[in-house]
Amino acid sequence: MKAYIFNLKASILLSMLGVVCAQEVIAQKVDTQKEKVYQHFIIYGQSLSTGHQSYPALTTGSVHGNYMIGEQVWINQGNRNFTILNPLKSALALTEKKSPLSKNGGIAECPIVAAVNHLRLKIKDASVNYIATSTGVGGKTIEQLSKHCRNKNLYQEGFLKAAFAAPQITVKERASVTCPLIIWMQGEYNYWADTTRGLMPSIPNTTKKDEYKALLLKLKEDMQNDVVSIYDQKHKPLFMTYQVGAQYTRGKTLEIGMAQLETANENDDVICAGPVYPMTDRGGHLDANGYRWYGEMLAKAYYRTVIEGDPFIPLQPEELSRTANPRVIKIRFMVPKMPLVLDNYTTEEIKDYGFAVYNDNVRQQIKEVKVVRDCVYITCKKDLSGVVEVTYAGADEFKGHGNLRDSDDYKAYYTYIDQDKKNSDGTFVFARDKDKDGNYLSLRPNYEPRDKSGNIIYDRPYPLYNFSVAFYYKLDKNVKKYQIQILRKK
Repeated sequence: MKAYIFNLKASILLSMLGVVCAQEVIAQKVDTQKEKVYQHFIIYGQSLSTGHQSYPALTTGSVHGNYMIGEQVWINQGNRNFTILNPLKSALALTEKKSPLSKNGGIAECPIVAAVNHLRLKIKDASVNYIATSTGVGGKTIEQLSKHCRNKNLYQEGFLKAAFAAPQITVKERASVTCPLIIWMQGEYNYWADTTRGLMPSIPNTTKKDEYKALLLKLKEDMQNDVVSIYDQKHKPLFMTYQVGAQYTRGKTLEIGMAQLETANENDDVICAGPVYPMTDRGGHLDANGYRWYGEMLAKAYYRTVIEGDPFIPLQPEELSRTANPRVIKIRFMVPKMPLVLDNYTTEEIKDYGFAVYNDNVRQQIKEVKVVRDCVYITCKKDLSGVVEVTYAGADEFKGHGNLRDSDDYKAYYTYIDQDKKNSDGTFVFARDKDKDGNYLSLRPNYEPRDKSGNIIYDRPYPLYNFSVAFYYKLDKNVKKYQIQILRKK
């Protein structure tokens, strides 16, 4: 088995990145027997990739065999000492030690922690060690996170820094390391145009679907190619994206969310793990439960795709069609696990369950939304004779939310925690600040997931149903059916 050894060019770049390169690492490849095998999982993006506003940390215990680079899971956020591994766990980031102990609290629970811990517990392969690293930066566009950004190279300071650090550490252990997965969680800031956030100074960032898709594909290729080169591995890592949404959603056509979905549907090395709107949040950012919950969703998508060999495809439409009744639109879905459910307890009930219909650009009043097998039928109060547009989990009063899900029974390892729970002596388990009147602040989100009986699911596993992605599709006038193109991944 061949050891990964840095060349001189890598050494120079490591020095630029502030990573100390040991002299013995700079050599040609040699044959040697490895004692350890590592896999490095990297998450990149903006604030949801890092876990902004996630106090308190929940996943504070480590799982044997899982590690992080330096003193925390984040390669940035004040991290130090990039030449050692420590047991993986969640805690307030080093830059956040003075952040408020409230819902506005700082970075504490990154989704990559739960994702990698889930894989360790699920796969149970003691011969492979895992490294998890968060490399993102909050409040940035895809352009600012691109390898080719001329404003400031966050790609080099985050992603490349982590990518070079892992082989540097493992080679000292005479171990091998590969990177099987890159996770991308970004998109919120591309729903707004800003002249300071493009690829070059004074050039605005894109807000358009096709332009975002092109940027995302280029970023994916850059990251995959850099991984193959740096880790000296034969296969490109899988690229997994979430779907941006919830309160950040803007516009009827859902340009950025659709760009991410279409990129996954059109490329066999891209997986969309689905939306974040079902997870508990704090007005856009998830809370600690929400980040950990979505981390297990990421792990599920990876496990299904890589371990089981059945590429994960989120719940989404396959076909949009008119019916014999001119007031009814039929949407047939690709359903990971039947039956389809309109669920108003796991998530808060949304008007018309999140669906909106337009006829010749005029919003229609919906009379009924119902599920029949793998289809949703939407009945409007007037005929739909013109150009028909259908959205789900869109903007306006929906705030990027909806209620349609499948019945996936895949099991989570972590449980939903009451963040206001108390110890036997009446003190709070999780410390918190007081308001101006001296009352302790609540850490609970506005809505908490419930079961069918209406009971909040405290201390029960996160439900890993697949809620439908947000979407926008159009039926032109006199066109009866629109087929959505989804690459059939094998």
